Amino acid sequence: MAALPSELERVVRTASVAPHLRASFGRLPEPIRLDARLPSDPEQVPMAARQLLKLGLLDGPVRLGRVVRSDRRPCQVTLTLDERRCVLGAEELRQDLRAVVERLLGALLEPADVAALLQSFAFQSSCLSTLRSIVARMLASTDVAEAHYLMLAGITSGYGLGFNRAALFLYDDSAQLFRGVKAIGPFDTAEAHRIWEQIELEGMTIERLISDFETRRFETRFQQHVQHLELRATARLEDEVGLALGPLPPLRFERVRPINPGLAALGVAPEFLLAAIQPHGRVLGLLFADDLYSPTPIDAERMQLGRLFLDQAALVWEGQALLARIAELARLDELTGLWNRREFQSRLDSERSRCCRSGAKLSLAFVDVDHFKHKNDTDGHEAGDEQLRSLGAVLRRELREHDVAARWGGDEFVLLLPDCDTAQLAAVARRVGQRALGAGISVSLGGATWPGDCEDPAQLLGVADRRVYRAKDAGRCCAAVDEGEPVAFPAS
Repeated sequence: MAALPSELERVVRTASVAPHLRASFGRLPEPIRLDARLPSDPEQVPMAARQLLKLGLLDGPVRLGRVVRSDRRPCQVTLTLDERRCVLGAEELRQDLRAVVERLLGALLEPADVAALLQSFAFQSSCLSTLRSIVARMLASTDVAEAHYLMLAGITSGYGLGFNRAALFLYDDSAQLFRGVKAIGPFDTAEAHRIWEQIELEGMTIERLISDFETRRFETRFQQHVQHLELRATARLEDEVGLALGPLPPLRFERVRPINPGLAALGVAPEFLLAAIQPHGRVLGLLFADDLYSPTPIDAERMQLGRLFLDQAALVWEGQALLARIAELARLDELTGLWNRREFQSRLDSERSRCCRSGAKLSLAFVDVDHFKHKNDTDGHEAGDEQLRSLGAVLRRELREHDVAARWGGDEFVLLLPDCDTAQLAAVARRVGQRALGAGISVSLGGATWPGDCEDPAQLLGVADRRVYRAKDAGRCCAAVDEGEPVAFPAS
């Protein structure tokens, strides 16, 4: 690259070149050579000449050739691409570059190159518009699952990056691996053509695709396949997952068969994209995308747009994950990790509504730690807190996944047991009481079942509370779940 005199270079570098003009020159098939004849006084150099020279200083699409300075002959800039030339005279150079770029590119490019340039800009414009819409929708949502769907929609939509398939794997920090959670795309060629035909026949717009989260129309066999997969980086140097966790995501791989066994089980195209979602260095997940059913090269433009989209989507996802965690913490009891009283009441209201509609049975139980005040007075509050934490762990282990355990307050806990009759409630009470006793904790439990014990599920709290006191009056370390005598818990 030719060097410019320092006073001329200073004037040139202060010239502003719009980003879209830089992009226009950047898409030319080869660099342009620039030769110029300029006035001796740098301040007299016309604006378009300054802007073209600045493109040369950026060491990009324009290469500076011979630059001379003369006051005898008029200012002139000559641009050469292969055998084609464009000469800009003094009058044209007094304009802004935007005013001459159409003639300049028309003179330098073959018609096919012009068409390719227009197609590239059309793709970028459509893609950026789509990605902006998706990011805006992600920002408006507080649902992390919807954010995951929208991210994959941007990767697979024909209005976006247009990959055939995309899958998202969430990072499990405790297991040090990625678990498949969501995927968009077909499972085989027949399904691929069926989906694409449906999209075309229905005239699927990007707005409709974005709003499609509620119906999950794209949850295919591919999604089910992904949800059973785990990805873990191996010790091999060329392992794709390990490489994707580096500083330069996303990465494009060309492999007949992936080195990582999890990716091999996914059944990937010979060319695929892999990107770690790690805003601010914190790994949240891993994105996979490929074109298995309509092989399309993953070119530099697609990679650049993908990187831009993923950077924005990752920040949105991080913010939503943080908000979700804050919301969850607001519903949890800090000491025991169980739900708090407010969240329990919300779950009870939901179950009450469900049971009144369906007639399903519902049981509720209070669990009260025996002699808790004495424990605090003799061993200290730290020992009392440890006892509550231990009981919380017992309740988490012994209940079903859809049961609800919460700390009601102080040393009182409450259990909500959907689809549970009196006999099942008694079995739960015995198991909880016995496991608590095995952990060195004596509890009294009172339970009730709708519809047998009350007319409205909301009344379960009062009935169960009264039965706790019956259990205490009977000598503690027992359960009262009906009108019969309280039953003592057997030792482990």
